Amino acid sequence: MTTNSTGSGTIYLRGDIWWVKIRVDGKPVYESSKSTKKSDAIKLRDKMLGKRHRGEISGGAPDKVTISELLDDVLKSDVKDSTRYVWEKVVEKNVRPFFGSLRAIRLTTDKMEDYREKRKAEGRTDSTVNRELSIVRTAFHNARKRSPPKVNAVPYFPMIKETTVRTGFLSDEDYARLRDELPRELKALFVCGYITGMRKGELTGIQWSQVDFEAGLITLEKGATKNDDARSVPLLEGDMRDLLQASWTEREANWPQSPWVFSRAGVAIKDFRISWEEACKKAGVPELKFHDLRRTAVRNMRRAGVPQVVRMKISGHKTDSMERRYNIVDVEDLSIAKHLMEAQSRTH
Repeated sequence: MTTNSTGSGTIYLRGDIWWVKIRVDGKPVYESSKSTKKSDAIKLRDKMLGKRHRGEISGGAPDKVTISELLDDVLKSDVKDSTRYVWEKVVEKNVRPFFGSLRAIRLTTDKMEDYREKRKAEGRTDSTVNRELSIVRTAFHNARKRSPPKVNAVPYFPMIKETTVRTGFLSDEDYARLRDELPRELKALFVCGYITGMRKGELTGIQWSQVDFEAGLITLEKGATKNDDARSVPLLEGDMRDLLQASWTEREANWPQSPWVFSRAGVAIKDFRISWEEACKKAGVPELKFHDLRRTAVRNMRRAGVPQVVRMKISGHKTDSMERRYNIVDVEDLSIAKHLMEAQSRTH
């Protein structure tokens, strides 16, 4: 192989064709001049150096970038801390072991469908797989928007259509059983979710400075909610106030410097899936998800006659259509309607 190296790149022959190699961020970038003329290779080298200077070329050829590198980048991108925490768990446990070593350019629809089949064989739903694949898709979009881009195209991601009607919720009887089965540090968190419909990420981020026992309010600060809007939720008498008051008393006695409302010995609760699943099994609701409490809260507020606009302010729904997805009509609703309709009929 004949070479002609300079401090600004290397020109060399591969067979009869002249090639150019330069370094960007310490990584080699190769490109063929597709010509047997050395002068063409020199022109190509100068062009590549210009691109490097303008930030239009990445270190390492796009066909060398792995999906693991894209995942690293997206986890460091500008996402909410609560989102990053969840993504990191999903990526390290499931996504990276399956896709990580694969070069980004080699990701195919068949490979993604293999991932879906694997996860479903492990008992996961299509909606869960959709969420996991969407992290990979976001990683590709993030890589394409970088300067310089790390991928030139975003592949097609096959997503299974999901139903827009939410069906899971917790009955009043199951509420009491589950409350009693949960470990002590999760009882208040559970009850607050059941009554107000706050999201799990919103709940786990609440600090004592946001709880006003006298006014009977919990204030969620701007930037701490999914929609980035500040809002307040009611602090109700009964289980909600009693359990929060007990948590405050315990905090003052044992770890007064901790700001977290929901904690384990003063350390903020982040992940409680195992404890949740065990308690749900003991309470006879093994399929219940924490997000089902959100649907339940909206249903209970509707039954209590709370106007829709107020329900939306408490639960944090932005649009009517989103809130309507939680308007579950169950057997008890129909029974109430039957009695009301029969009473109306008798008056005629």
